[in-house]
Amino acid sequence: MDALSTLGITGMGFIAQLVNFVAVMLLLTALLYRPVRKTLIERRDRIAQGIRDAEQAAAAAAEAEQEKQRILEAARDEAQQIRSAATRDADQAAQSIRAKAEQEATDIRLRAQQEADQQKEAVLGEAQKQIAELAMLGAERILGRELRNPVDQEQLIASLLTSDERS
Repeated sequence: MDALSTLGITGMGFIAQLVNFVAVMLLLTALLYRPVRKTLIERRDRIAQGIRDAEQAAAAAAEAEQEKQRILEAARDEAQQIRSAATRDADQAAQSIRAKAEQEATDIRLRAQQEADQQKEAVLGEAQKQIAELAMLGAERILGRELRNPVDQEQLIASLLTSDERS
């Protein structure tokens, strides 16, 4: 113990120093080490949570991008279908209009043909009357008498018409 005494270390001094050291250690542990350690642990946990949140956000962003692509593709498909339907409807409408116009043109031609046939019949009927009247006049001159009796006129006209049809 002499060596310790020469260094200035006594038994009571050593114990006092040891008690002081333990007190300071307990005090530092209670007041500094534990709060700093708790703060560091909380910070580490917050950083880990932030990394997990960032990974989840990245995954959500990737999923949102995929969903956006699916929606865009669906919209493109729908637009193509609408375009196709519109083209098909326009073609059908054009065909319908053409068919209607052709039908109207055919109807107009048929009506014009019917009117022409009616006019032809009317003109032919009028011409036959005039021919009959001329024939009556000619017959009266040839016979030298007037045919006033309607029965005589009709018989003469009928005989002239049948003779015209045979020639």
